[in-house]
Amino acid sequence: MIACENYPALKDRQIQKIATEFPPWLGKSHNDHKDYGRCYVLNPKFGGGVIVLRNLDDPSKYQSAEFVFIFVDELTKNKYEVFTFLRSRLRCPGVPTNELKFIGATNPGGIGHGWCKAFWIDKIFADEWEGFENEFKYIPSKATDNPHLDSGYYKTLDTLPEGLREAFRDGSWDIFIGQAFPEFNRKIHVLPDETPVPIGAPCYMTLDWGFGKPFSIGWWYIDNEGRIIRFAEWYGWNGTPNEGLRMTDSEIAEGIIAREVGFEVNGLSRNFIRISGNDIFNKKPDYKGGGQGKSTAEVFSEYGLHFSPGDSLRVLKIRQFRERLKVREDNQPMLYVYENCEQFIRTIPNMTMDEKTYEDIDTKGEDHVYDEVCNLCMARPITLEAPRVKTLEVDERLNSLEKSHTDPYDRFEDESVRDFGLISTMQ
Repeated sequence: MIACENYPALKDRQIQKIATEFPPWLGKSHNDHKDYGRCYVLNPKFGGGVIVLRNLDDPSKYQSAEFVFIFVDELTKNKYEVFTFLRSRLRCPGVPTNELKFIGATNPGGIGHGWCKAFWIDKIFADEWEGFENEFKYIPSKATDNPHLDSGYYKTLDTLPEGLREAFRDGSWDIFIGQAFPEFNRKIHVLPDETPVPIGAPCYMTLDWGFGKPFSIGWWYIDNEGRIIRFAEWYGWNGTPNEGLRMTDSEIAEGIIAREVGFEVNGLSRNFIRISGNDIFNKKPDYKGGGQGKSTAEVFSEYGLHFSPGDSLRVLKIRQFRERLKVREDNQPMLYVYENCEQFIRTIPNMTMDEKTYEDIDTKGEDHVYDEVCNLCMARPITLEAPRVKTLEVDERLNSLEKSHTDPYDRFEDESVRDFGLISTMQ
């Protein structure tokens, strides 16, 4: 199988290429082969093998299929569930399992950037992958590896912004097109764990609830400048990106209490203001007794954990989060995280923008830490910096003309000031 995420991509990136780049003596393309559908069949002298061309808009179509090799172009455009399903199709009678291969070719970015980077770059594996870690092989491909590119292409790469230059020229997986928060920089936003949490500083706990998907909990303090500092976290995942622990509300509450014991100072508990997403206040169905059961918030209250609902307005919260990440005039951002907050550091750089909604992240990605953090960003909003119109230069020019022209209309004969749209610039 050679596969792309949908048919238009398959047609543009594979079918058309095969039509022009595979020589006639190698084999023959079929739009609808009686046995294999859209495929390319090698001539018998080359083994007579069959390359089937497939799109992954609905992988369940291949429920009973068997493949010796699976090649996926632009793997990061697919969810982790697609990868999981396709692996189950790697089987063929008479072929040893260790000879079956899955190969993905891809650029950084896309909905699957996080899980691809976790497996092949960062080597992060859940328990079920024990013993298979060494079977993931990463082969970096840089522009300098292609002998057919001329010097003009490299000069073009050098003109790109720093982040994109690192991705396209150097093969960096930390910066990519479509990245939601390129402002985040580990060198800037991450503090050493040894940094003390001030005694008496206002403290917050934020929650994004999850069951099948991960839950995310963060503990914060506020410094004298209004900066929010994340000093601890608990991420409810099983080690596989975007898969939850499926813990009950009571188990989560007990876990919160156990962790907060470790935050005590001189035997005194810290007082946390707790904020969560609105979903924890929804009643749950009572499958045993019928009707409605307790909400997550009610269960937490029984453990002494009382939450307020956060503001979930998506258009505003992404702006507040970006404003917190932005390095300000004092060369400091308004948000820091400790080194131990590994899931913040892992997931925030992997998030992508929604392709249809201009000012929102792609919610199909691993956005749980982001949603949790935004509860605090919206609870403690900071003034958004508006673009300023640069008028000083215009005023000086007009004053100069006033002095040199007696006719008030003649002064605008100067081409440089007659069109105010060209003079007024945004900075």
